[in-house]
Amino acid sequence: MPTWSRKRFEAIVLSLIAFASLVPLRMPVEHRITYVSELVCLLVLTIAAAWRPSRVQRVATLLLPVTPIAFAALARYITTPIAYEVTMLSVFGAAAIAMAVGGRGERWHALSLVSSGFLVLFAASISDHSYAVVYPLAWILVCVWHLVANHWERLDLAMPDQVTRTWTLRPGSVLVAAAVLAVGGFAVKDRFTESKHLTFGFMPTSGGSDWSDPAAKRGVGSGDAAIAAKDFAESFGAVDSELFLESQESTLFDMFNDLIGEPKKKKNKMERRQAMANQKIIPSHERAAKSEQGGGSFSTDRVPPEKHQHFDDANDPGIVQWDGPVGIRLAMHRYDAFDGIDWTQEKDLSEDELLRVDFGEDAWFFDPGRNDLIHQDPDKVQVGLLKAIKLGSNRLPVPMLTGGIHIKEVNRQDFFGIQSDGSFYMPGRDKVPPLTVVHIASEKLTEDEIREHLVSSETVIPCGIGEIADLAEQIVDDHDHPYDQLRALIGYLRSNGTLDRQAVSDSDLPVSEFAGSTRGGSHLFATTAALLAREIGLQSRLVTGFYVRPSGFDVIAGHTSVRPDDVHVWAEIRLSDGRWFEVEPTPGYREPHYHPSLWLRCRQFVARQWPAITAGTVACFLAYVTRRIWIDWMLYLVWWLAPVLRPRRRLGLAMWTIERRAKLVGQRRPRGQNQRDWMEQLTRDDHGLQTACQQFCDAADRLFYGGNDDRVEKSSTRIVRLLNTQTISKITKEAAV
Repeated sequence: MPTWSRKRFEAIVLSLIAFASLVPLRMPVEHRITYVSELVCLLVLTIAAAWRPSRVQRVATLLLPVTPIAFAALARYITTPIAYEVTMLSVFGAAAIAMAVGGRGERWHALSLVSSGFLVLFAASISDHSYAVVYPLAWILVCVWHLVANHWERLDLAMPDQVTRTWTLRPGSVLVAAAVLAVGGFAVKDRFTESKHLTFGFMPTSGGSDWSDPAAKRGVGSGDAAIAAKDFAESFGAVDSELFLESQESTLFDMFNDLIGEPKKKKNKMERRQAMANQKIIPSHERAAKSEQGGGSFSTDRVPPEKHQHFDDANDPGIVQWDGPVGIRLAMHRYDAFDGIDWTQEKDLSEDELLRVDFGEDAWFFDPGRNDLIHQDPDKVQVGLLKAIKLGSNRLPVPMLTGGIHIKEVNRQDFFGIQSDGSFYMPGRDKVPPLTVVHIASEKLTEDEIREHLVSSETVIPCGIGEIADLAEQIVDDHDHPYDQLRALIGYLRSNGTLDRQAVSDSDLPVSEFAGSTRGGSHLFATTAALLAREIGLQSRLVTGFYVRPSGFDVIAGHTSVRPDDVHVWAEIRLSDGRWFEVEPTPGYREPHYHPSLWLRCRQFVARQWPAITAGTVACFLAYVTRRIWIDWMLYLVWWLAPVLRPRRRLGLAMWTIERRAKLVGQRRPRGQNQRDWMEQLTRDDHGLQTACQQFCDAADRLFYGGNDDRVEKSSTRIVRLLNTQTISKITKEAAV
């Protein structure tokens, strides 16, 4: 019959932590009411199984592992289907709880411990949640506490005369384990490439078989298996036979028109020049006769978008699907010239022949200007998968600093090229064929590299808009480094701006109006950010494309669906080595994270907190110098609160206080020497102290061997008052002389 004990309680806690590790996997993708109901039902059964031995307890223990199966069957017919592998993990966790709560004997508790450990580690390994590692860390710390307790009990039974009990053993072991985990986690941080969860297909539904639809993964991860790719758009299986399919689909410009409105009817060139600053007239005149290149032009002067009713596609409303990091941007068009209203592309960055590099049987095609990406540290390269659904363009939406692309079974160089604005595309086609899976290799950029290569240049021509120049001068006044100035500009837009796609501009220069109101669409935020960067001497350009929403990630499918309302505009800044990095000025969108090194973070912390660090250093020095004084005060304060204790506890506190004071002045009690002999030896040169010491020791003997004695409290108070830190230091020096 199960009885309450410390081991049983700790086994229950470990099993509950393991079951909680499934919450980040299930909560975002399952029907909220169904999942919460399942948790409530499991909680009720756990309480019933932990109750006094009865028939109800036995029934509740048996029902615990069955409950996830019942709710999975119910969800499949009523709400959102639950993947079979997730149900299996839930059953495993519920069984661990059942063994911990209703198990009779230590073997059941040990089996629950092993099961919960496997579950929490497996759940963390397949989870993409940023805080998934918290669960295994919590489980390990509780497990260390549990194991140390069991080990201590065995030692206590085997060697009762040689083991000294101490309450600090278990907390100390947990603290040591936490320190080891922290150091180990920091040591391996960023040393592993992105995991490919369940790519080997060892889970029953990871291959997307027909019997497990619609909750199957359908080819999660690799994108190399053509599993249900024709029937299910959410599959990442490449269909090589359909590389040349064509259909009528909306373009990127149609998506922008639906989301942020169509461009206003253009005025003639003379009217537009009259509304511009003088220094912008000549560059505008030079571009007037220039033919459109690359992505044409992008206008910042737009009318409010009309509300359209779009019907969701039967299979997937997404434009593309992305298997990789979320919260990033996929670029389609880039523009480097601005005439006050329209963005155009002037520089020709096109490459007709890419550099082919074979990795095993896979042919990759790299930008010749970025072929150094091949030889860099693998930790700086990340590979994502892009699947075209209804892209409607021959351009490939790719992340920042993309260096190479690969499509399975495609090894012809004429299939790929780089447009005049530096964007990857498939020449000779109206659009990327639907269901095409593209492997994309891009480079990770660190803050250290940005700070090293971001340099202001006097050759960068400011935009000539007075409101932009005044705003830049006002924001960057307190910053010296170009990156700090840029961060201040972006931070101002993100904290003071309001995203409003319905905002209407009545001005001939919408950017000037936006600089005062900071209210408008993402295209105005991005344009303003690019122009502000030019005011501080940084080369910038506008980028249009898609934003990979974190909320759009499908845990079951293993990818993020990018939809028409995810079209977005942002800016890129050029480094001195030719690379471009992106900035996100629009509030509500996740900023790109450029991971700083430990050395840079330390320098930044010192630069920000140097007054507090200086004050703290001085305070620590003063605390160390005066440690005898304030520690003695603290010890006396603890003793002042001692009257609430029982006589024996009060006597022990008095002896503990004296020993701590002696240790503070370097007179630690030798190991093996009893306390009476040590105190008599310490006070042998002072008759008054020796007398007080003998009275204290005699009172202690009478208390322990002859019952209570009123003289104990008086002698304890006297000896604590006499043997303070200053007195012990004085008699020690006199004895040495």
